Amino acid sequence: MKRMSVLIGAILLAIPALLLAEQPAIKGGNPQNQKFRQQQLTERQQHRQSQQEENKQLRESLKGKTPAEKKAAMEQNRETQYTENKAFNQKQHDENVAYLQQRLAGNTKLTDAQKNELISFYEQQYGENVSYRDQQHKENMDFFESIAGNQNMTMEQKKAAIQAHHQEQKSENQAHHTTQVAERKAEHQKVKGEVKSAAPVTK
Repeated sequence: MKRMSVLIGAILLAIPALLLAEQPAIKGGNPQNQKFRQQQLTERQQHRQSQQEENKQLRESLKGKTPAEKKAAMEQNRETQYTENKAFNQKQHDENVAYLQQRLAGNTKLTDAQKNELISFYEQQYGENVSYRDQQHKENMDFFESIAGNQNMTMEQKKAAIQAHHQEQKSENQAHHTTQVAERKAEHQKVKGEVKSAAPVTK
């Protein structure tokens, strides 16, 4: 039981922050866009590294503690970091939308309605991501709680169940990402088609 409590706690620390990176709404290869995307990527990497260092320090501080104390501390740490991740994602999303609005303001090909539609579209996708992350976080916590308390499973069975759970969520994450990419592509094509239709015909 002690080994399993430590295993579950270690896994709680190791679960990657789900969809930590907010998908940028900014496309294009111009230097300004590249600089913006690189800045957000650097911030995400620093945020992730900071949390990894916190996890390392926590593991060190828990040496000599009881399995119950370790499990409680690790679960609390996971909840704290999940809250931090939500705030970080919101910050980057706000920056992303502000930058998108700035770029759209200088676009003379789109109407105000089309610009507002694009912004609303990205806000909608962000809201879907927030709900998705919340759902999977709850599933993770419920799953590991049930595994830790299951006295009928062997260590190997629990390890196999955990691996299967990770694989299942990995597939769900890929499907969620693929769906949103397809939706973004369709939205871009829709607006692009409207702009082309509205353009004056030259002879």
